[in-house]
Amino acid sequence: MSVCTSAKEAREAVPSTRHESVTVFASEVPGFRFEVSPPDTVSLQWSGEGSAVVTDIYVSSGQEIQEGDTLFQFLEDLRLVEMERLSMELDMASAMLPSDTLLQEKVDSLTLLLDSLLSNERTPYLSPLEGTATGILIAADQRIRPGNVVAEISVASSELFLVFPPTDCTVNFWPAGGSGIRFVEERPGYAIYSGELPAIEARFSELMTVPRFAVYESELESYVITADHDTIPVFRAGEKDNNLVIILPSEPITSDLLTWTEK
Repeated sequence: MSVCTSAKEAREAVPSTRHESVTVFASEVPGFRFEVSPPDTVSLQWSGEGSAVVTDIYVSSGQEIQEGDTLFQFLEDLRLVEMERLSMELDMASAMLPSDTLLQEKVDSLTLLLDSLLSNERTPYLSPLEGTATGILIAADQRIRPGNVVAEISVASSELFLVFPPTDCTVNFWPAGGSGIRFVEERPGYAIYSGELPAIEARFSELMTVPRFAVYESELESYVITADHDTIPVFRAGEKDNNLVIILPSEPITSDLLTWTEK
């Protein structure tokens, strides 16, 4: 789990002045159970951070698809809002440039950021598995929300695995896929993944529990802080024994985590 230095504002958000700091350890979450699933029809869902509009559809019902094929493209609301914000900021900086040449660096930086967003404005949706598309449940220009089903796929040859959490663990957000594995579908009480079982087991070994007060929120991001004062982005996945379950980055943390308790 890699150790990253935080942005300045993230450090300033830590309420250290009126609290007593306490070091804690991140603990692994044992007890996840993995079962092989027979061929099945699975539902693919949109799992972006917010609403999006369907811009392109590349698959039709009855079509054979391979893992990693681009099935759809979406324009996310968050990306559109960010482009509008950068565009307004660029217009303001450009208007002030004749009277303040020091703004040239800011104008150049904003231009590069906006160009990058414009060239990659659409988010591709990649198939998490091999199979046959049995139903396309969205249409061009349709607005969708997280959790909406976008397609159904009949799986005949890919091996799927059902992942069940420990009895004392609640998973609110299942880990995304990674190297060699893909998240396929959430069902009541468990999730379906495709890929090799060792890789899936390794992905779930990255889940850790930490005290609630060790996790801080900054807009849409969560992070923990080490005793060495490094800030590490994390993904909140669920709860276990009144602690938070988080997914840490892929390299080991070399320092204890900090938490704060009321004096």
